[in-house]
Amino acid sequence: MPIRCVFKLQTTRTLFRQTRFASTIINHVGKSAKSTASLNNAFSKNRKLAFAVGGTSIATVGLWLTRREEDDEPEDPRDMKALSTVPLSKLVSGWIAFAFCSSPTWVDMSESLYNGLSTIPIISSATNAFVVRTFFNQFLGGQTTEECIPKIEALRKSQIGTLLGYNIEAELDGSSKDPQLILTQTQHVLSSIDTQAMLAKKFWPDTSATGGDNRSWVRIKVTGLLPHPVALYNGSQAILKARAEKGLDQDVPHPGLPHDGDWEAALSGENVTKTDREQLISLRATLEAIASKARDNNVRIVIDAEQTWYQPVIDSLTDELMQKYNTLDGPATCIASFQAYLRRYPQLLDQQIRRADEKRYKLLFKQVRGAYIVTEAERWKKEGRKGPGPVWPTKAETDASFNYGIEKTFATVADQVQSTGHSRLSGVFASHNSISVDLGMQLLVKHGLAKRTAGGKLLLSKEAAGSIAFAQLYGMKDDLTNKITGTLETEGGFPLVVKSMSYGDLKECLPFLARRATENKAVLEGRGGAAAERIRLAREIRRRLLPWSS
Repeated sequence: MPIRCVFKLQTTRTLFRQTRFASTIINHVGKSAKSTASLNNAFSKNRKLAFAVGGTSIATVGLWLTRREEDDEPEDPRDMKALSTVPLSKLVSGWIAFAFCSSPTWVDMSESLYNGLSTIPIISSATNAFVVRTFFNQFLGGQTTEECIPKIEALRKSQIGTLLGYNIEAELDGSSKDPQLILTQTQHVLSSIDTQAMLAKKFWPDTSATGGDNRSWVRIKVTGLLPHPVALYNGSQAILKARAEKGLDQDVPHPGLPHDGDWEAALSGENVTKTDREQLISLRATLEAIASKARDNNVRIVIDAEQTWYQPVIDSLTDELMQKYNTLDGPATCIASFQAYLRRYPQLLDQQIRRADEKRYKLLFKQVRGAYIVTEAERWKKEGRKGPGPVWPTKAETDASFNYGIEKTFATVADQVQSTGHSRLSGVFASHNSISVDLGMQLLVKHGLAKRTAGGKLLLSKEAAGSIAFAQLYGMKDDLTNKITGTLETEGGFPLVVKSMSYGDLKECLPFLARRATENKAVLEGRGGAAAERIRLAREIRRRLLPWSS
């Protein structure tokens, strides 16, 4: 029975095969655990070696039998070169992780399965060890900032920047969190700034030629910084009501655009309670403290976009912070996040560029397609709203919205650089879509922001490099990241691509990863998804272990 069929869930028979394969893996893990235990008695320092040997043995058989499914997946020489420097243990753990992610059934059951196994005393330790060595190692930087540093340094050697973030966010049901936990999470954000500041001084100490940027950033989830997310909801509803009363956003899809007076509306709405108001005021004070520390340390913070029922308040706070911390006479600190899968996005980007010019501040933003497509549709239906929802109904429309953002930004940056010698706009295009990345590279040449070198690469000026970047998640789409680093370059090796690296406690991170995998299941299943990731790692492992089969 070919193992390659195990991960393609199409029939009941395939599901049975999948379950049997899982049992095989667990049996191997159990045997490896026993072997490791005996080895530890004599060689306590060889745990990592034992895991690597055991994991490699498991993977090699599967790799040999799955060779045929690689025929339709082309190889990129730039990616092959980068993969050749990756440790074998990292390749094997990644292959195992993507093997499981290739299955919709495993993705759907991952969180409940992990929670169940974690309650069994003997199995829980083996489960945690397996998860840490595979999924956690592949997709996360570590449990602390100290554990992330070696990975950040390794990325920087390949001219890749980092967006570091502690794994915090509200539960999807909006339930409250312990206030003490919020304080702890806030400290993690401040610690992330300290770490990135320390590394930035070593990586890129002089930012004068790159618009004040060093590509050592920190990510913030606003919903993870207050105990009761309902305050964000009530404040957002108050903002929407106030805009409607003023006749604003009548032709703009939900949740509208940021306007002057939004923050005051969030605090004074009739359904905003005293507790809500206190929560929002405290949240703003927390964000001010974070932004101030980031500015003092020349570290940029990225304020993540979240669900539309929280977004009006998040938009308002981001707008207020950009006006204060992104002034034209100093280094800019705050990076907004825009979701291209929202139907409002083209109007939002146009408005934000105009607003920054009118109010005299630098507009920095990260553009994503969006991560909450399932919950957005469910919420819209649950609330009984009429008309089209906030999200584009088709992928083609979302792609067009995303590509509009690229085209608008590159054209604006080029115009500003040509007229003034520098840009007041900076865009980070977070995408796992190679078509969008290729479009960006073409536009760099079209708008005169990059020139082809004798070696075939595209060389960007430092001013253009400080205004444009691409981004992918850590541990995912490394082939696309390697394509970017193999195609684009700057003087001095300033990073043009950034990896978003999460870290945190294992128990906090796994549910987060499971929810993200569920939300993005269609992406994992599609071309270039988990199966393609597994195949590219398999090829490299085979080149090393089974060279005669290549």
